[in-house]
Amino acid sequence: MIITKIQNVDDYYYDVFISISGAITGFPINELQSTGLGEDYYRHILNSIEGATFLEFLNVSQRILESTYTEDQLNNAMVAELMTPSGMQDIFNNIANLWYLGTWEGHYVNDLSYKEGLVWNVMSSHPPGAKQPGFKSWSVKPINSNV
Repeated sequence: MIITKIQNVDDYYYDVFISISGAITGFPINELQSTGLGEDYYRHILNSIEGATFLEFLNVSQRILESTYTEDQLNNAMVAELMTPSGMQDIFNNIANLWYLGTWEGHYVNDLSYKEGLVWNVMSSHPPGAKQPGFKSWSVKPINSNV
């Protein structure tokens, strides 16, 4: 796999963070970037956990991304090196929650994180009270509806 260079951000580890976030969530990097929250999430993690711990997670992630060539290799390496060790597992799970739910350890990161959570895309829905689906949207059957 290749670590994707994100334009307008000078921090190399940010590129690693976005690339491993894509692997963790299964969403394309450009879709993660389109939430507008990548830099906010990165900074939030830097301020929430010990820097050396996050740096170790990113270094392991970098090694995984640079040494795997297939999706199966990537998934196996993530299970072995990021999901199994307890210290890494906590960060891995928190990053997944961050992107899907907009929360870090049960708290929303900012006002936008709830609206842009990936969970809404997965459910083919919208965040209630925050991002309405549009005029007459209720007249259209939901995706994958058997009704």
